[in-house]
Amino acid sequence: MDGLRGWQKEMPMAALKTEKDLSQWAIGCDKDIGGFSQAALEITPEGTGRFHGEISLELPANREIKQSGYAAMRTKPKDQTMFGTPCWDTSLFRYLALHVKGDKRKYFVNIQTDGVVKTDLFQHRLFLRTPGQWETVMIPFKDFILTNNGMIQEDQIEMFRQKVKTVGISLMDRQEGPFEIELEWIKAMNTEFTEGDMDRIPPKEEVKETY
Repeated sequence: MDGLRGWQKEMPMAALKTEKDLSQWAIGCDKDIGGFSQAALEITPEGTGRFHGEISLELPANREIKQSGYAAMRTKPKDQTMFGTPCWDTSLFRYLALHVKGDKRKYFVNIQTDGVVKTDLFQHRLFLRTPGQWETVMIPFKDFILTNNGMIQEDQIEMFRQKVKTVGISLMDRQEGPFEIELEWIKAMNTEFTEGDMDRIPPKEEVKETY
């Protein structure tokens, strides 16, 4: 039996198809703190987002910076209202799905919720089966791990899936050199057999009798 709000296959969360979409995203890399990596995000002629650049492990002169070599992109938080920051309620979906085309580097998917600790991120490896080709990657929300500043937290808490604030992709594989990954969309999704964390039996199609 489907929930009170009715079963939904998917909920669009973010896209990178137009210049307008581009304005809803933010990018960063260690250059922001004095490092030497480069990162850029642009819309391709085919209407997809291309996140690319060059990773450098060279440390800046500032001795307080102990490591370098990362790049990230994420959606910008929605504008605040009198009720707070609007968020995505993903609780009725089992998977975070991304339509991507990447290289062979080790990317992570990041989810930020509207929690107390602003630097907390829920992360999961973005496993690409066919580098260089488009594919849809589906990651169960329950498989994301709580991290803070890139470190796995000893006290793991359940993701507040009713209040997903931002989603994004990061690269921090500690490998120098170029990177490139394309993204078309990110959605919260179910299969026909799931409704959030519950299993579901899809309704049978009515068979019309013919005489």
